[in-house]
Amino acid sequence: MTSNLATDLRQGYERVAEAFACGELELLARARDSINRTPAERNRLLGRIVAAYQRGPRQLWAPVILDLLAPAILDTLQWIRSEPPVIDDEEVRQQLVMEVLRAAATIPIQVGGRRLKFRLLSQA
Repeated sequence: MTSNLATDLRQGYERVAEAFACGELELLARARDSINRTPAERNRLLGRIVAAYQRGPRQLWAPVILDLLAPAILDTLQWIRSEPPVIDDEEVRQQLVMEVLRAAATIPIQVGGRRLKFRLLSQA
């Protein structure tokens, strides 16, 4: 399940990446560069991307958010149990993705705020 989700999230990002302007592509590249960024910088970049998602178009920014949060989403899925036959693994996966996007659509972006990734996943 998790390897399929990782692949799906990567493919979603790759499908929309070509629609971004040059400045937006630089923002995406900086946000995806977790090695050379401090936690505060990564948080600030994620905040800019979540704000862009809130402004729209959401179908363009949703794959970007999901790609940035993919490792945390996959980790979270390890802790959520399905309840067959009522709720299977695929439904759990879909619901978590939808809840992450719902949280991204509604979460307040705080200037100087911290731990946005944690806040998004907590709300989801």
